Amino acid sequence: MKDVFPALSGFAWLPPKALWQRHLLALAAVAVTILLAMPLHNHLDLANTAMLFLLTVVLVAVKLGRRPAILTALCSVAAFNFFFVPPHYSFTVSHIQYLVTFTVMLVVALIITHLTAGLRKQAEDATSREQQTMSLYQLEKVAQETRLQIASERLRSSILSALSHDIRTPLTSLYSLAESLSLLRPPLSPQAQELVTAIRDQSLHLNSMVSNLLEMARLQAGGMKFRKEWQPLEEVIGASTKLFRLALQHHRVVVSLPADLPLLEFDATLMERVFCNLLENAAKYSPIGSTLQITAKLLPTQVEICVCNPGEGFPADKLNQVFELFERGNSESNIPGVGLGLSICRAIIEAHDGDISASNPTHGGGCVCFHLPLGIPPIIETEPFPQQVMAHEHTN
Repeated sequence: MKDVFPALSGFAWLPPKALWQRHLLALAAVAVTILLAMPLHNHLDLANTAMLFLLTVVLVAVKLGRRPAILTALCSVAAFNFFFVPPHYSFTVSHIQYLVTFTVMLVVALIITHLTAGLRKQAEDATSREQQTMSLYQLEKVAQETRLQIASERLRSSILSALSHDIRTPLTSLYSLAESLSLLRPPLSPQAQELVTAIRDQSLHLNSMVSNLLEMARLQAGGMKFRKEWQPLEEVIGASTKLFRLALQHHRVVVSLPADLPLLEFDATLMERVFCNLLENAAKYSPIGSTLQITAKLLPTQVEICVCNPGEGFPADKLNQVFELFERGNSESNIPGVGLGLSICRAIIEAHDGDISASNPTHGGGCVCFHLPLGIPPIIETEPFPQQVMAHEHTN
C-alpha cells in the first residue's frame, strides 16, 4: 500500500493528538499557506493561488484526518476570498463569477478531503492487516517448531523406553548367570572367580545405566506416576546405601541428620533413585578409601540435603551444565558414564517442587545439594495405653 500511495506513508511519523490539537494544526497550515502565497500573488493568477490552498487541504487530510481537513477547506475558501480576490482584505464579492469560483473550490476541497481521508483509512487498515498477518505467521511458525520438538522428544523417549525394556531382560539373565557361577561347588579357580565377579559388576553397572535411560524416558514422556507420602528421610537414605552397597564397598558413607528433622513428603522410590545416582556419582569421582558425606540442614521453609565427596570436584565452568542431558563434567574422562544420573536427579527434585545445584567447597571436592519443601506434616496421634486396674483383696 505504501508503494502504491507513497504520499500517504508520511503520516506515520505524526504522533496521535487530540482533536482540538489537530484542528489547531489545520489552522496553522492555512496560515502558513497564506504567508507563502502573499509574496507570489502578483505573479500568480487566482487559479494557481487556489491550487496552493487545495494542496494544503490534501496534506491536512493525509496527516490529520477528515475533520481537520474540512475545517481547512472552509478556512482556505475564506482566506482566498479575503486576501487574494478583489477587493482585497474584504469578504465583499465584486463579481458573481467569484461566487462560482468559491463554490467550486469548496466542493473540490471537500471531495479531495473525502477521497484522501478514505485512502488514509485504507492505508491504516492495510498496515494493520499486515501486522496481524505477520503476528499470525510468527505464531504459526512457533507452533510448528513446538510440534516438531514435541514429536522429536516423544520419538526419542519411545526409542529409549523400548531399548531399555529390551536390554534389561538379557542383563538380568547375565547377572543371574554370573551369580550362579560364583556359587558353584566346588568353587571356581581364583582366575575364573575374578572374571565372574567382573562380569557381575559390569552387568550391574550396565543395568544402572539402562535404568537411568528408562526413567529419563518416562519422566520426559510424562508417564511417571508419583506416590508422595509423609515419611522419614533417614529410611530412604538407608535403603539407598544398602541397594548400592557394591558400588560403595571401597568408600565410607557418613550420614549426619538433625535430630529434629520432620517427616517429608516425597516418593520413596524416586527419592531412592536420587540418592543412588548422587552416591554413584560421588563414588566414581572420589579416591578409593575416601569418605562420602550426606548431610541435612533445616531452613525456614525447606530442608537442604547435600551429598559431598573429596576429589577434584566439578569443573568450575560447568556447574550448571552438569544437570543437562548427556552432559558430563569432564567429557574426556575415562570414568564410565553417559551423563544421565544428575539429569534424572534434577527432574525428580523439580517434580517435588525443589531445586538442585552443584558446587565446589573451599576445602576441596564436590557437593550436590538439593532442597525439598518442609510443608505441614500430619500429626501422628498415639493411642494411650489402657490403664490396668489392680484389684486388692483385703482379709481380716
